[in-house]
Amino acid sequence: MNYRKGNDKLVILTGGGTAGSVTPLLAIAEIISNNDKEVHFIWLGTAKGPERQLVEEVKIPFVAVAAGKLRRYWSWHNIVDIIKIIGGFFQGEYLLIKYRPKLVVSAGSFVSVPIAWAAKILGIPLIIEQLDYRPGLANKLMAKAADCIVVTFAKSLQDYGSKAVWLGAPVSPELAVMSDDITLLPWKISQQRPVVLIMGGGTGALALNEAVYREVDKLTQLADIIHITGRGKGQIIKQEGYFSAEFLNHRQIMTAYKLADIVVARAGLGTMIELAALAKPSILVPLPDSHQLDNAKVAAQGEAAIMLQEEDLVNGGLIKTIEDLLLDSHKQNELGHNWSKVIKVAQEAEILEVFKKYF
Repeated sequence: MNYRKGNDKLVILTGGGTAGSVTPLLAIAEIISNNDKEVHFIWLGTAKGPERQLVEEVKIPFVAVAAGKLRRYWSWHNIVDIIKIIGGFFQGEYLLIKYRPKLVVSAGSFVSVPIAWAAKILGIPLIIEQLDYRPGLANKLMAKAADCIVVTFAKSLQDYGSKAVWLGAPVSPELAVMSDDITLLPWKISQQRPVVLIMGGGTGALALNEAVYREVDKLTQLADIIHITGRGKGQIIKQEGYFSAEFLNHRQIMTAYKLADIVVARAGLGTMIELAALAKPSILVPLPDSHQLDNAKVAAQGEAAIMLQEEDLVNGGLIKTIEDLLLDSHKQNELGHNWSKVIKVAQEAEILEVFKKYF
């Protein structure tokens, strides 16, 4: 099917369900916009995911589309989600015909799969981001529809063949110049003690949250604790030195990163990219049996982060690891320095070279 001539300056961005895949794609959009003010974007994402707030904060129009997930195991949810995926395809096709974009770019998630294939059928160029070390099922399903697949790790060139371009990790230019203005945060933190930022991503991390709640008295004896719990997963805890929120916007989380001496986080690539860009000493707690485990292993093997499994969080494992790292400034410096050896940060010129050829 031949697609009629599109809007030369419109790019459809798609992805979501988690925040981690969104911020690198927003960084790409920011770099393109800074170099060509006529380019504009629309984001197609999930109705209830954390991506809507992140996208709308940077003034990109957001449209919710139907999204399903194909699991690699039997579940009744697969039947329902197949219906959602079919609906997402026809909804995506309608929206692509309506908006007539010049390019579609996917952050790599299940909401993108039907949109990617609708773009293929309509003859619209498609670029996919492969952020994680291990190829995800969604990207595998989209790969044949893609014109180009930009990857974070050189290893991914083998996974995708001639379509792959080793771009590295996209980082917002704003990150380098962002101030340490702690008034952006919803609390007053004295900065008289070390600060540990603990977060489980936009959807939270139950095991990590529970470890913090169990050890909050001991943790706050070591440092001021900033705890981002995820939406709907917070608890009201009144403890001196403990500062919690269910969610922070992107500027706030960047401020919290800069304030923190140590970051404890999941191992989504979006988070790891920001940790690498800021050279933050980090403790990674990957989601079990997921792509995050591969991401965390790469960082740990490169001595850019300490990796803990969820079972390591019990019996004081989290607090001991934090305490040992707080007391070892040499180790902190070593971890921060080694991030640059693990994750290549994409250069602005490289990003523009890949994307602007489609305009």
